[in-house]
Amino acid sequence: MEGEVRLLLYFDCYATLGQRPMKPRRARWSTEHLLEDMDLAEISGALAVHGVAVHYDVIYGNNRLRQELSKAPERLFGVWCVVPIGEPGFFKTGEEMIGAMAEADIRAVRIEPGGFSLHPEVMGETFEVLQAHGVLTLLPAGWGGADLFSVFHELLSRYPRLPVLLTGLSWAHQRHVYRLMQLHENLHIEFSAYQVNRGVEKYTADFGDERLLFGTGMTEMSPGAARAYIDYAQIPEVSKRKVAGENLKRLLRGQGPEVAAQREGDPILIEAREGRPLSVPVIDAHAHVLHEGGQFAVSNQDARLMYDGDAEGMLEVNHWCGIDRIAMMSWNGPCCTDAQDGNEIVRRAAQRFGGEVLGLATIDPTHMTREEMEAEVRLRHVEQGFVGMKPYHRMGLRYDDDAFTPWWEFGNAHGLYALIHTMPYTGGVACVARLAERFPQVSWLIAHSGKSWAYAEEVAACIREHPNVYAELTYTAVTNRVVEYLVEATDEDHVIFGTDAPMRDVRQQLGWVLWADLPVEARKKILAGNFQRVLDRVALPGRPEEWTV
Repeated sequence: MEGEVRLLLYFDCYATLGQRPMKPRRARWSTEHLLEDMDLAEISGALAVHGVAVHYDVIYGNNRLRQELSKAPERLFGVWCVVPIGEPGFFKTGEEMIGAMAEADIRAVRIEPGGFSLHPEVMGETFEVLQAHGVLTLLPAGWGGADLFSVFHELLSRYPRLPVLLTGLSWAHQRHVYRLMQLHENLHIEFSAYQVNRGVEKYTADFGDERLLFGTGMTEMSPGAARAYIDYAQIPEVSKRKVAGENLKRLLRGQGPEVAAQREGDPILIEAREGRPLSVPVIDAHAHVLHEGGQFAVSNQDARLMYDGDAEGMLEVNHWCGIDRIAMMSWNGPCCTDAQDGNEIVRRAAQRFGGEVLGLATIDPTHMTREEMEAEVRLRHVEQGFVGMKPYHRMGLRYDDDAFTPWWEFGNAHGLYALIHTMPYTGGVACVARLAERFPQVSWLIAHSGKSWAYAEEVAACIREHPNVYAELTYTAVTNRVVEYLVEATDEDHVIFGTDAPMRDVRQQLGWVLWADLPVEARKKILAGNFQRVLDRVALPGRPEEWTV
């Protein structure tokens, strides 16, 4: 970006505070937690709903929200949950609802799925009055079910002047959302879980910068993950300011925080908040790659867009934020069980980009004979220097199946690492523990260790018993404070940064670590140091010099 970078004012459009059912005991939830996390990630304000309004009663929960907002009125701004006008216990008329909102200075509503329909015969009066008064209306993607496009296309067409914000989208929704954005100028989106590779650049170029909002998903999701997507966005500075907070303030008719937040004394964050490539080493331990020119791939029968998902495109995004090296496996090898062709895609990427790309090989016993597997192991690891091993659950085998044993034995003899995505039918984390005992010279990285509190606890217990097991973090959930927990529950030497790019953008996964409440040295280890130690153990014969770590 040209010119001096001004401090961005971040105003979160998508936060929840208060009690919620099925909350893991370590998970954040209170107003005090929300404010602490906002301070940590330098977020000036948040538009928040009360969990009691979502999960119990809207009027009762909306009233509970008032006392929580009073704890920081210059930083917290309310959004009410609403249901169909005239329902028992709710407002009898639309104007009565609007009057109560005005009295409480509420300028946005959320309509949560809860036993009623969005059909005009049910919600028509509610939507009409919200449209008439230009009230920002937050609608979770869950309303769309299996046919997200049809549900929201009909609603947006029926109420073209209603400003709608879709929340909780996933990158799997891309084709639906992109077309909806093309058709409906009243549609807005936020990116807390919509972690589209190059998404903020693509959507700004195609739809402008006024319908994109900064949302975190707090208190459940990491706020640092959300802001890194904007900090490192390759869009004009004026557009960054709009997405970070100005668009939301405009939609709320001027309501919002006034001062950009900043804390001092963190050298990593000085670079991050200004969108400058990090000067500390960063290695991505978990990434895929598409074939040259690839833009999408199929997973579980869903065709998922991955803009510029080949090696050249991925490395460009890495350079924007300072990721120095990337450990790549193909997409079609593990996910589509086309192992040999996938390995060849990785080989071409590593050959073209040298030491910037580290190769992970996929070996698939369901499509390859024992002789073919042995030949592929020798070709990829010995002749071509692949440092990692990547089986996958879509092969339908337990990872301790005897068909994998020769590969694990080879890895044990040469200090390779294995990246393992566990599933119950592959033996789960317990299977990794057994393999770690049998093959102690293999470094076992458990993928997606940060996906939930329950999984993080299981992984941490495994690491405490097996020092050659590591927690690799990446997951769309970017579970709030789980990075800190994994360090506390194990140590700062067994947690490793990864992205799963290009399925999701690297920047949210990076921000999850950058803005974690950990000392600088601990974050440096997670970003590169711990994985570098894993790589230093690799001892392959005849390893090409240009691929030396």
